[in-house]
Amino acid sequence: MTAENPPPARAAVAYADRAHRRWWNLAACALLLRFLIMPYGGFPVDIGTFRAWAVGLAEKGPAAFYGAGFADYLPGYLYVLWVIGEINQVVRLSDQAFVFALKLPAAICDVTAAWVVFALARRMGSGWALPLSASYLFNPGIVFNSAYWGQADAVGALFALSGVALLGVASPLLPAVLLTVAALIKPQTAPAMIPAGLYLVRTLARPVHGPPRWDLLMGAAAVAAAALVLIILPFGLSPLGLIGVLRVSLGVYPYSSVVAFNFWGAAQGFWVGDGVRWLGVPLYLLGTTAAAAALVVVAVGALRRPTLRGAVLACSVALLATFVFPTRIHERYLLPAIPFFAAAAAADRRMVGVYAVLSVVFASNLLFAYTRPYVQTFALPTWLESTVFSTVGTRALSVAAVLAFLAALWILFTQAREPST
Repeated sequence: MTAENPPPARAAVAYADRAHRRWWNLAACALLLRFLIMPYGGFPVDIGTFRAWAVGLAEKGPAAFYGAGFADYLPGYLYVLWVIGEINQVVRLSDQAFVFALKLPAAICDVTAAWVVFALARRMGSGWALPLSASYLFNPGIVFNSAYWGQADAVGALFALSGVALLGVASPLLPAVLLTVAALIKPQTAPAMIPAGLYLVRTLARPVHGPPRWDLLMGAAAVAAAALVLIILPFGLSPLGLIGVLRVSLGVYPYSSVVAFNFWGAAQGFWVGDGVRWLGVPLYLLGTTAAAAALVVVAVGALRRPTLRGAVLACSVALLATFVFPTRIHERYLLPAIPFFAAAAAADRRMVGVYAVLSVVFASNLLFAYTRPYVQTFALPTWLESTVFSTVGTRALSVAAVLAFLAALWILFTQAREPST
């Protein structure tokens, strides 16, 4: 054995080391890019609301939060704002520093989620782990949402992705907790619980080796419930109170599409009340029924293939379904699906095209929503407004999201018939 022809095991280790070093270099560049952007921008209403909540939590504590003013967030992300508020109490952040601090958690979660994509892709044996992770690190929509807009969707997405990534390698208790926390940060991540839960049921109730582990299944359900109670309790909420907060959140924008490039954006455009009836049925009921039916179909696909690959694919499709079909959906609600599709591309290469299309749709949707005249941010060039963001352009992008869902669903079911790898 010569130095030019090292043993295969040693070569594999050397390749892994190089891949890790390259990832860290890319991650440092991605974080620096975000740091350069973060002092600027910031959606005025969102930044102002987050700042007021952070200051209020630090001054009055969580028990006085709900009922003291407008609040349409569940308690999960409020803990992050509470910490920022406490830091401000000590060091008295300047206005620009406060904006930077509000954006920092999401920026860190962007980079961490890219690491999870990298690790998950390597676990599934993909040779595309580094490029897929890099595509998420520098995904224009992801960077814009966290570093410029200042929104927190990346935090919930990280918890959900981490919960699914730990399936099969950690006690099921940990994924159960992570997925519960994700849903309490951003309810849009909750659909990932369905394929993840079905994976646990199939692998623990019908294991390949050994007796069924009903104790672990019951334990996962119990720790998820306990995590929920422990998170909401300091805010003076009961489970029924939590449902009340969720209802408030859902009731803020009763429109079929709140500037989301989805089915309703394709069919009707934006800001159309979802109480309007089609064939005598209100749009909100049609949307809810279509989303529920889509999730049932995804669950069938997940049950047919109780593997990690199948769970990742099913989670990505489930998250996309609940962006495409329900009413009252915002443009940012697509974000939790994006890292899952990056990982899904490692599970099945056909998902690369879907991931690319959704990345374009997401970035375009964010830019469109951020620059509407009524939000008073900045204006886009006339040529862009008259082409990409014209009525025809936005309808076409909305149709692309629907077609991406259909393609992803087809891949989920055709992949389920392939031999596991």
